[in-house]
This record gives sequence, structure tokens and C-alpha cells, in this order.
Amino acid sequence: MSLAHVQLEADRKRLGRTPSLLRRKWERMAISPFAFLRGASALWAEALRQEPGLLRGLPGTGTLVGDLHLENIGTFRTARGVTLHVNDFDETFDGPWSFDVARLLTSTLLARPELGCTGLQVIALAKQILDGHAAGVAGAPARLPSPLTLAVQAASVKTDDKYLAKRLEAPGKLVRDEKMPPAPAWCLPLVKRAVAAWSEATKQREPVSLVDLTRRVAGTGSLGVERLVALIKVGDVSRLLELKEVRGSSFADVQADAVHLLESWAKCLPRPPLDLAAALLGEIPVIVRPLFACDDKLAVEDFDRAALPQTMKAIGVMAGEVHRRGAKTMGKWTAEHHRVLMERAAHLAGLHEQAFVAFCQGVHEQFGDL
Repeated sequence: MSLAHVQLEADRKRLGRTPSLLRRKWERMAISPFAFLRGASALWAEALRQEPGLLRGLPGTGTLVGDLHLENIGTFRTARGVTLHVNDFDETFDGPWSFDVARLLTSTLLARPELGCTGLQVIALAKQILDGHAAGVAGAPARLPSPLTLAVQAASVKTDDKYLAKRLEAPGKLVRDEKMPPAPAWCLPLVKRAVAAWSEATKQREPVSLVDLTRRVAGTGSLGVERLVALIKVGDVSRLLELKEVRGSSFADVQADAVHLLESWAKCLPRPPLDLAAALLGEIPVIVRPLFACDDKLAVEDFDRAALPQTMKAIGVMAGEVHRRGAKTMGKWTAEHHRVLMERAAHLAGLHEQAFVAFCQGVHEQFGDL
């Protein structure tokens, strides 16, 4: 079976009972090879299974992001204010650093059109990531270029009141639409227990009550994961919580564990997101987190072209910092290690480019011109 058909079949198995979500995922993945990579975890896993040597021979192991790409970086609120760093550890597992860095480099090579650069320029940007990763592993902090500093400043002044108001159709009632469809009745008592667990874990000083609930449709790779938005009151203050199912890594045979995911987030980031908690939705492990106006992700098409080298180096430093903080065995990569990683990332990018065309052919046969 080709890599494209591995991905098509994996998506049908996961989303076949909800054709609207399957269509939405495939529509997003068919935009470009970079967008395809973001949703093609089954393809990535199969490619590495077929060629296990791709990640061998490079030192350094520990806690990984698991799905590290150019848009897995964003702004979020911490106990000390708004920061910018890796913002998604849903696929975290323990393994070789080369896994994360190869995926980040592959995403960079595939994003060349979105970044608006030539082939020579994208190679130079990938090398900036490798230099940044080495600096991060050595303990250097990320130096954000001016556009990213401005993004943090802009996120810091966004108000939660306005953010909440846009998501309400009436006082105490969340908007219902295609991105926030109604939640099933069965989950209401389970959500109440999960919210209570969040309140206790985060030591809320005021009583917490559930006011309203919807499902949430967001992301690409995470489509099909149970995802809920709860409107709550903490005392007299209205807030939004997201409850997101933890499914474990697509790339490692480990059981889904919300507590382990939370520990990874706290361990690997210098300042983790504020008020995260692990809970259960019945038997489903979930991470419960507040939704803030400052929450945002980087979008490659919005990267400042003049600051691309500095931006890529900063992203590399963040990846290296995650690896240093979560390290089981340390490693210092040589110029030869970097050359090998670039070679393997180019190979993986080529596999994705080829599979992307075959994938789009398969989607067109099922849904036509999306």
C-alpha cells in the first residue's frame, strides 16, 4: 500500500462515521504539501517504519514534542504573562531528538512556497534551525526577532472580555455553528466532574459552576478527537475552558495519559501555560485548559520575510530548549550530524511531495473538487 493510501485509510477509519469532519480534514490537507504534512501523522509513522534507519546515528534522547512543525509555535498565557513557545504537546513521547528535528526541517522544506523563498533560501533557513537547536541544547535563550516580539506584545493587550463576547450568542449561552456544534447530552455530567477536577487541581479561590457546553471543531491532525468548550463561572466571572481528549502519540506504542502529557508540558517549557489540569471525561483522559484571548499560533504565510533567518533560528532554539529540559541522554551534534539530518529531511520531504499528489487524487475520487 502506498504512503498516500496509508493516510487515506487511516483517516477513513478515524473519521468515516463523521463525513463532515473527514471532508473538512481532507480539504485542509489538500491545500499544500505543508498543510498535508500537518495532518498526515499516519504517513509519517509508516515512512519511518519502512525506513527505521532514518532516525538512527544521532545522539540525544528524551521527551519529544512529537509533532514539531513551523506552526506548532504560538503565544499563550503563563503565570508570568504572555509568552511565545511550543504550544502543543498532544503527540509527546520519549525518543530520539532526531525525530522532532527531522519533522521540523521537513515542514520547513515543504513550506517553501508559503514562506515565499527560493530553494537556496529555504536550505539556508533550515540550517538556521539546526544552529538554533544547538544553541538551545547548550542553554541559550531564544532571542525573538522584532516581528515575534511585536506578536507577543499584541497578544498581551487582547482582552478576555471581548474574546468571550464573540463566542456568546446571548448571556450564558455559547454560539452554535459549524465550529462549535452542540455537545451530546451524555457528556454533560462527565464535564461537570472534569470541571470540578480542574477547579481543585488549579486551586480556584471562588466556586466554579458549568453554565453551557458545546463541542469544538478545530485543527487538522486533531480532527476526530473529542474536544469540548465549557462556559463556566468562577465566582461571578465568566470564563471558557477547553476539554481535549488525550489519545497518545501516533508514532509510539504508549497508552494515552493526560497526567504524563501535563508533566511533559511543565518539564519541557520554561513557562508552561496557565492553569492546565489532567482529568477524565468518563474513561476518556482529557487536558482541561482555559481559553484566553492571547492564545494564537504562528502561521507561515504571516512570517515577516525580512526576519525569516532570525525567526527560524528562534524556533530552533525553542526546540533545543525543549530537548535540553526533557533530556534523558544529552548529545552534541556535529556538522556531519547536521548534514545527515538535512539529507534525511530532504528525503522525507520528497516522500510527502509525492504522496501529496496521490492523496489529492484519492480525495478527488471520493469528494470531487473540494
